Formats: sequence, structure tokens, C-alpha cells
Amino acid sequence: MNQEALAQQVKLIQDQLQELQRAIAPPPLVKPVFERLLSHVQQLEKIVKDSAPQLQLDLKPQTSNLTADAEQILRASEEKWRALSVCSPVGIFTCDVRGRVNYTNPRCREIGGLTLEESLGEGFAEFIHPSDRDRVLSAWFSIAESGQQHADEFRVLQPDGSLRWVKMRTAPILSDLNELIGHTGTVEDITKQKQAEEQIKGSLKEKEALLKEIHHRVKNNLQIISSLIYLQAQRIDDPHVRQIFEDSQSRISSMALVHDSLYRSDNLTMINLSEYIQTLATSLFYTYRIQSDLVQLRVDIDPEVLVSLETAIPCGLILNELMTNALKHGFADGRQGEIAVLLETESQTKICLIVENDGSNLPDAFELQTIRSMGLRLVHALVNQLQGTLDLDRTTKLALK
Repeated sequence: MNQEALAQQVKLIQDQLQELQRAIAPPPLVKPVFERLLSHVQQLEKIVKDSAPQLQLDLKPQTSNLTADAEQILRASEEKWRALSVCSPVGIFTCDVRGRVNYTNPRCREIGGLTLEESLGEGFAEFIHPSDRDRVLSAWFSIAESGQQHADEFRVLQPDGSLRWVKMRTAPILSDLNELIGHTGTVEDITKQKQAEEQIKGSLKEKEALLKEIHHRVKNNLQIISSLIYLQAQRIDDPHVRQIFEDSQSRISSMALVHDSLYRSDNLTMINLSEYIQTLATSLFYTYRIQSDLVQLRVDIDPEVLVSLETAIPCGLILNELMTNALKHGFADGRQGEIAVLLETESQTKICLIVENDGSNLPDAFELQTIRSMGLRLVHALVNQLQGTLDLDRTTKLALK
């Protein structure tokens, strides 16, 4: 308790005793005791008042010591901050609530290629790359006034005309009353990181171009083989042998379409199954000279379904066999109808590909397991490769899962 507070309490006791004396009019025997008590309180008040100067003198050394200790602690804290700031591997700066810089450490000035004077206030803005300047300053001053954390990457111009990429992070400085009083931030040189990113992007573009060229050449080679088989088939008189050649040509063409799709796509690893099946089915209609006014093609597949090259080629070959059989046998008598290719997504890892037509029904004795044709043997092998199943109903509907 300080001297002033003690004096106030003594004065309060004295006032209460005087008020009590007036209120109760103490009897003669009690009155002397009451007056002595009041006298003691008055003497205590005088002692407190008289001791104030001496008390201040007594407390002065302690106050001075406390002040000196506080100043020493503050100087030590400032020295630690200064030492850390000077040897920091990243740039450090502080600024006021308006975003004007009032301190920069040596590393900050080195990264920006600035003198001390150039780094303070808003002088640093002149050294931001012109293409980045408006964006960076607009974001920075907006964040500075709102007192939020901030991060940005931009280019700065060096005195020799070279460029550096920097990453800036800032955080608000708050008072004891939680009021915004400024900002502190760091600046990091990320030039090498950006250069490495550009090299990776360049390397990736080269590899993508190379992969596109590979798919293009594979497609061309497959088309050449397909054309050679076609030319050879035209010289064969035996219809059965010619059909074997034509079937082989169709299978090779279905594989060529996969590589053509990858070559034309921005995604070099995944095939859009809907586009691929549509193209393949149209090609088969053309190959077998199917008139569109007789047999309609309906493709109902989610356009977002993507499959890998390892899945697309077997699916294409299977679809080629199933549609070829439907075109050759389901509508052999020139009847009208429809071939439908449907894709149902059963789970994230499982799809069901359905090929159905409303042409001629299959014979009652038809069994997938007993048919020994090259086409269906190939279908069974490819289904096993995909770890799938093949189901058949008598309405000429085949489902691959």
C-alpha cells in the first residue's frame, strides 16, 4: 500500500469517529476515552503526512534500481533482436499500420539490392518488377490496413538489371489492448527454386512432346500394318481366309485408335472412354459399310470416365469383337435396328460395359464357354486380363464387368 492510500484511510477513520461523536453524545466516563482515540488518529494522520518526504527518499533508490533493471532488460532484448536480425539468413522488416517500412535488416536490403534509405518508407516499390508492381502493392496496402497475415511471391529488379524472385510473409503486431500498431515480415530469395520449377516444366514439356511423338509413330506404324493387311486381303480369293485378314485389320485399327486418342489429347496417360468408343464404333460402321439409315448407333457413356492405356486397349479390342459380331451376324439379312453401347459405373473401381442390339437372336445352343472362334477366344483372354466377367443373355446383350 502506498503512502497516499494510507493517508486517505487514516483521514476516513478520523471523519467516522467525529461523526460518531456527534451522533451518540458519549457519556462523561466514555468521552475522555473517545477524545483520546480521536487524538491518536489525528497524530497518526500527522505522522503519515510528515513521513511522506522521507518515504519518498527511502523508495527512491528502489525505484531507481527497478528502472535501471528494466532499462537493462530492454537493452538486452533489443541487442538480442538486433543480433538475430543481422545474422538472419532471411530478410526481416517492420512497418507501421499504413504499410510504410521503418526497419530492414541487412539481408532484406541485400535480397532487394537496396540501400538503407531506399528500403524505408515506400521506396522499395520502385524495385518491384513493373509487371508485378500494381498487384503486389494493391494486395499489400489492403492487407496492411486490415491487420491480417499476408504472403506473396513476386520479382524484384537488381541494380545490375537482373531479376530475383522473392517470397514475402507478414504478420500484424498488436498492442496489449489488442490494437494494431504495425507489421513485421520476412523476405526470402526463392530465385533458385523458381529456376528449378521452370526447368522441371521445360523438361516435362519435352517429355510430353516426346511421348506424343511416340504415340503418333505407333499409330502410324499400326495403320501401315493395317493397310498392308487390307491390301493383302484384297488379293485373296478364299472368302474365309479373306475374312481372317479383315478381322485382323480391324483389331489392329482399334489399337491404333487408342494411340491416336492419346496423341490428340492433353492427357497423355488417360483415355476418355466415351470419345474412344464413339470413334471406334463409327469406324466399324464405315469398315463394314453399314448404312446409317438401316442400323443406328447409340452410345450412352459418362463423358467424364477416363481409363489408362492398359485398360483402354483391351476394352477397345473387346468392343471391336462384340460390335463386329453384331454387325456381321445380327443384321446380316439387311434388317433395320440399333446397336447400343452403354457404360454403367458400379463403383469407383468397377464399371460395366454393355453391348446390345435388336437384330437376330442368338441360337439356343450358343454358349460362350464352348465357342472356339478366334474372336471370342480373344475376348475371354482380354476379360481375364482385365480381371472382369462376361455375361450374356438371349436378347443379344453382352455385359463386360
